[in-house]
Formats: sequence, C-alpha cells, structure tokens
Amino acid sequence: MKKFVLIFTLMSMFFAASAKEVTVSVGAGEHWKEKKEPQFAVWLETADGVFLRTLYVTSRASKKSWIFSPKEGRPESLPVWYHSSKHQSAKKKADSPDSEKLDAVTSATPKGGIIFKTELEEVPLRIRAEFNTSFDYNDSYTKKNSGVNGQPSVIYGAEIPADFSSGEIKLSFLGTGSLDGSDGIIHEDTQGLTTALKIVKAVAIK
Repeated sequence: MKKFVLIFTLMSMFFAASAKEVTVSVGAGEHWKEKKEPQFAVWLETADGVFLRTLYVTSRASKKSWIFSPKEGRPESLPVWYHSSKHQSAKKKADSPDSEKLDAVTSATPKGGIIFKTELEEVPLRIRAEFNTSFDYNDSYTKKNSGVNGQPSVIYGAEIPADFSSGEIKLSFLGTGSLDGSDGIIHEDTQGLTTALKIVKAVAIK
C-alpha cells in the first residue's frame, strides 16, 4: 500500500511539474449580444483530435437549463462541444454513470468577454472554442428553416506546440456546427453567415 501511495505521489508531482499556466482570453465582438447573450465553450483536445477536458462553458449550456426546451436540452446550441465531450446535464447526480465530471470554469455569460487561467500539459494540444446566439436570424437562416438557433454555432481553433512558453496564439475561424445538433462535425460551408461571424472579436491563449 505504501509503495502504491509513493508511486501515485511521484506521478502527481511529475504531471504538476510538466504543466504550465496560461491565460485564455475571449474578446467580445460587435454582435456579442443580439437578442440573447451567446452560449460558448472552450476545450482541449489531443493533437489528433481526441477530447481531453473542458476549460470553460457557460452555465446554461452546461446545465441545459433552456426555457421551454426538451429534456435533452438544445444540442444544436453547441453541437461540436456536446458531441466531443459527450456532455450530460450538470443537473444529474455526480455519481451517475453518464454524468460528465465537469472540471471547468462555469458561469453565466459574461457581458464583455472573459479572461481566465488554466494549466496545459507540455505535449502537443488543440484548443477549440464554440459560440452560438439563439434567435440570430438573417435572410439565409430564418425562423422557418433554422428553429431557435438562427445562424449555426461558429467554431475557432488553434494548435498548441509542446514547447509553447511565451507569446500569444490566436484561434482561427474553422467553420460551423450542425444546425440541428445531429452531429459534432465542423462544417466548412459558411455561406449565409453574417452576425455570427462577429460574436467574438478574438480568442487567444498566452
């Protein structure tokens, strides 16, 4: 037993030593707030795209506390994050077998963007961020063809090298999420997007 505790302690010390603190900033864009504030999530993946952990998620998206929504919530709000994390509602009991252990900053949507700190392992990583504003309609995405969503979620991302220790990495626009929440694919067809492209001014890690 003592040997096991010693090994576990040494492993914990190794991972702690190999982690580095970074700052993630999300800057509010021109259309940060339309009829509603945006819901969003920021998370990490391995270099080959395997989900690791959520760094930040708005509380409504985490708890699925949508007004007049079905029991499963609104997967179309942040479909890439929901599918990647296989997220279950935070309302579920912590010991529920299908409850995600959500180790992340969670809050109501901040009024003017957010800055938070987190730790990264010193291995190649991907960072992803997804944003969506309900009722964000335009000529292409109307109430008739896009439901509550309006325009689909928008996804940003960047590669983080293992030796990242200084400077700043800005996330680039990657595409959109599924309009109906049926899959977690990042879709490259961005035709018809307007205000959704200006929810955020910039997302960066430094």
